[in-house]
Amino acid sequence: MSAECGPVRPLYAQASGSPIRAMLALAGQEDMISLAGGHPDPALLPADWLREALQDVTGKLQGRSLQYGATEGLVELREASAALLTQRGLAAKASELLITTGSQQAIDLLARVLIEPGEGIAVESFNYPAALQAFRFSGARLIEVPTDAQGMDVDRLEAILLAERPRVLYVVPNFANPTGAVMPLARRLRLLELATQYGVTLIEDDPYGELWFGQAPPPPLAQLNQQAGSPAQVAYMTSYSKVVAPALRLGVLLAPADILRAVVLAKQAADVHSGSLEQLTLATMLSSNRLTSHLDALRKAYAAKGATLADALRTNAGSLLEFDAPQGGMFVWARLRADLPLLPTQDWVDFGLRHKVLVVPGAAFSISNAAQPWLRLSFANPSQAALQQGAERLGRGLQGLTTHTASDFRTTHERTST
Repeated sequence: MSAECGPVRPLYAQASGSPIRAMLALAGQEDMISLAGGHPDPALLPADWLREALQDVTGKLQGRSLQYGATEGLVELREASAALLTQRGLAAKASELLITTGSQQAIDLLARVLIEPGEGIAVESFNYPAALQAFRFSGARLIEVPTDAQGMDVDRLEAILLAERPRVLYVVPNFANPTGAVMPLARRLRLLELATQYGVTLIEDDPYGELWFGQAPPPPLAQLNQQAGSPAQVAYMTSYSKVVAPALRLGVLLAPADILRAVVLAKQAADVHSGSLEQLTLATMLSSNRLTSHLDALRKAYAAKGATLADALRTNAGSLLEFDAPQGGMFVWARLRADLPLLPTQDWVDFGLRHKVLVVPGAAFSISNAAQPWLRLSFANPSQAALQQGAERLGRGLQGLTTHTASDFRTTHERTST
């Protein structure tokens, strides 16, 4: 172990934290508008529904609800989750599921059990930073697969599989974070073919799949794989954080038996099991059959907010940004005009402090962390009025960048903040 790192392994000692979480620490500043975090709208969280379920659970507190539970998760919650997945077309039994402490834990555990240090995992060009962090901490070698407006470019994937020989591929086919891309059916089928041909295990992350606006996305890879007789190895995960409440910290993993068994063992070592009271509360909520109407309300509200942000961006920054209107999920992925300077992440933090609007630069989602001509803008959490005002502030700030180089911007900000 390196003496420079002290008792901490270099892999962790030299790692940097999430720039998004660092930005969120600034969101509470007076008059700050944050388009940075992928947080749900607090007004849309089902507080009454959750309160009723909590009252029911706490009114019946007994030994089982206060005791250790099975690592796989509460039977009632696994059965309810299996029923939901099956209703959506993805055949699942309770015995095939693992309840995880959020889908983030599923990513972490899968990285531990599927990847040996030094082995490769294929990931999209722009990706969820906490997933990249989990893969790095597992010792994986990140292999970039180009991404376009339709997600992972599978036409270029085969050459990468031949050259790099990754064992695992991580993909978010539905309303991906940060790009918002939806992978077309033809690409999904081709990806399954390649995974089968080259023996690559797929990790399919689907936290946003139910947040579609006009039209539901194509079937999950795991469902298409089932329909084809399951020739590929697909571990599918989803989360209740985006559709119920992130505070519950509960997700679901559906995986082949050998993978599931290994992940269960890894979870035993990690946290024994997810919280019993949280699981009982969620199982009680799902038993009330209110999820369908709740999802309808979420889709309607987020569609309106996405349209508000897109319209406001066109009005205030239409000549400076290029983007597609969101069809689901929580994000607008906007490309900066070519003549705007490429700022590193810290400069975008400074930009946010100066103009009172926080955005996440593309560098935060890239493997290299190099400056990118992209911004991720979240429309889920802010109010309609804040979205309008945030777009106005962003437009004014970007217009100012057209007359400054990156170094000019830093110098100006340093001068005005001293």
